Amino acid sequence: MPSPEMTNEIGRLIGTSVVSFLLSFMLMRVWLPFAPKRSGEVLLQVPVGLMQRLLIYRVQAMWVLAFLLIASLPGSFGFTWLQLLPGTQAFALAGIVLIISLPLRYVFYDRGVALSNGVPRPYKSFRRIEPRDVRPGRRWPLQGTTTVILRGRKTTRGSEPSNTLYLPGNQAQAVLRLLRKHVR
Repeated sequence: MPSPEMTNEIGRLIGTSVVSFLLSFMLMRVWLPFAPKRSGEVLLQVPVGLMQRLLIYRVQAMWVLAFLLIASLPGSFGFTWLQLLPGTQAFALAGIVLIISLPLRYVFYDRGVALSNGVPRPYKSFRRIEPRDVRPGRRWPLQGTTTVILRGRKTTRGSEPSNTLYLPGNQAQAVLRLLRKHVR
């Protein structure tokens, strides 16, 4: 039977591993170093600004922050695996800032769209485009961001997942022209 100190250390290792996994999942969304080279002609590349990157990563960042908060509470709800090694919180926060500060771009190919070096989504998996401008009456930091929702095509097994693009306002018209040509 392991001693309580050893169980505590194993729990800390598991908790820190969960944080590392969440950060790597956040990074894998846009950077796949071993992904096969995508074929097809690049039609358009759109750089993504800071506010758009925050919108792209917000869900994964909230998961990391929620796990850090819960694991940092005293007692950790009695779960031995819900503890962290010393310095994990600082490492995780620095990792979030580093991942969000990495430059991103939407890459539109003749066959689909991808976020930087992420997994491309083919145009044929989408059935329609729903552009949504952020109006001047809304909060200031989001002004200039155009949200484009690509609705998934219905299949016999259900629907393909939708994809949301957060575009800088000055690039939105070029992207919408391209998407209207390819998504039917």
